[in-house]
Amino acid sequence: MTKKFLGDDISADPLKMLWLGQLHPFSPSRRSFPFLVTNLGACWLMMGLAIKGIVISYKTDIFFVAECLQTCNLMFHGIGKFLNLYFHKTDLQILLKKRSQFWEIDDFEIHEKLRRITFIIKKILRYYFCLVFVVIIFFDLQPFATGMLPTGGYIPEGWFPVLTLILWFLSVNFFLLIQGSNGFFYTLSVSLIMQFKLLNHRFRKLRAETELKKLVDYHNFLTLYCQQLNKAFAPIFLLQFFTSITSASLSIFIFMQPGAWTNRIKFILYYLYTLVETSFYCIPAEILVNAASEIGEAVYDLNWYEIRINRVKKFFVIILARTQRTMVFSGYGLVNMNLQTFIVYLKTVFSFYTYLNSVRKIEK
Repeated sequence: MTKKFLGDDISADPLKMLWLGQLHPFSPSRRSFPFLVTNLGACWLMMGLAIKGIVISYKTDIFFVAECLQTCNLMFHGIGKFLNLYFHKTDLQILLKKRSQFWEIDDFEIHEKLRRITFIIKKILRYYFCLVFVVIIFFDLQPFATGMLPTGGYIPEGWFPVLTLILWFLSVNFFLLIQGSNGFFYTLSVSLIMQFKLLNHRFRKLRAETELKKLVDYHNFLTLYCQQLNKAFAPIFLLQFFTSITSASLSIFIFMQPGAWTNRIKFILYYLYTLVETSFYCIPAEILVNAASEIGEAVYDLNWYEIRINRVKKFFVIILARTQRTMVFSGYGLVNMNLQTFIVYLKTVFSFYTYLNSVRKIEK
């Protein structure tokens, strides 16, 4: 039986994670809302304790203050993605429903190449999820190994066991929902890249002018789908940019300070995580924009200017004009998701590291 290039294939794992986390687009509200409130309450509690830790320690322990800031950043990151999954349920449902209109890749000559790519992408995601899960386990074991919570914050007397349980609860939901959200965007982007590749292939193989309208309609459908994808994830793009830079800078700062290597390694893992997570948004978005722009090249190669029928020639001109409009994935126009943004992220972290290194040399 022929399989469709749909959620049952490449997006299956992220969607299962969102379902287990009770914030799948089609999860009933009677289950997702209480679960959302519980997660938000736990996040706000940890953020409040981290803020109190900053207030009482900013004059005496800058290292602990940086850890508390990292906790605030981490909790804010989780709150943002939890709320986006809940309040954009309708948009995400539309995206899932419209995927049923995607072309089946087995109907094309290049299906073996595309199947191989999707198989590799799915394997990469699974290895990534497994790696993140192992790292989270090590974080959760920190109370036993070091007698400290996985994240920095003020600990009221007698609250250590309770806060440990709360952080274990949050770590499970962070894994399911944050990684599920990241993987969902990543796999949707890969699906769209494949669909644009198929459309490109159809344009280059175009022989009958009667097929042109069908291809134009499908191009319009994919373009609209990209706009809806951007709408559903626009808050995430903005959130990801600022929280990743903040988290990476704090991680580098903590690593540069003298202290226990367990903490320093922990925050380097934070940095590597934010690096990979940011790439999950910037790189596929960049490739998707490039794949969409290649449609214009495919149309131009058809020698449309030699067509004698004005009505058909007009169709080609409209397609060429439409493909010249650059597609952009952005967080409300403030931050674009592309390789340039990823490079800005790396440069910002490197600049912060260089600054800290120069300060340490001056102090010596």
